[in-house]
Amino acid sequence: MILIDYIYYQLTNLYRYFNNDKAEKSYGIVMTCALPCWNLISIIIAFDYFFNIKIGPSNKYFLIAYCLPLLSLIGFRYWKVTSYENIRDRIQNFSKRKRIFSDVLLILYIIISFLGMLCLAAYVGIMRNR
Repeated sequence: MILIDYIYYQLTNLYRYFNNDKAEKSYGIVMTCALPCWNLISIIIAFDYFFNIKIGPSNKYFLIAYCLPLLSLIGFRYWKVTSYENIRDRIQNFSKRKRIFSDVLLILYIIISFLGMLCLAAYVGIMRNR
């Protein structure tokens, strides 16, 4: 869970850095839920298109229903169970080297998740509409 915690911590800090309206907890939860959902939807689309394994529904909008358990678990965890302060205390105990390594992994994870889904969706859309 430390990867998800670190994602939540850094995205909350990012929002806090740019905006000062006390909505950072909600933003952190929403974006922390979005990244694994992008990955899940990308995997379902890839299996449906490349491997002909019909995991996903015929209607593309029902793919969001596959993310509902993930959304509810992550949302509940950060809204009720784990606080930002607990995560901050754990992460501040990291060494400088571990923090830099974690930041690089986080940036790579976000870039690969976002661009991977975008490229896969564009490729599948172009091939189906040819």
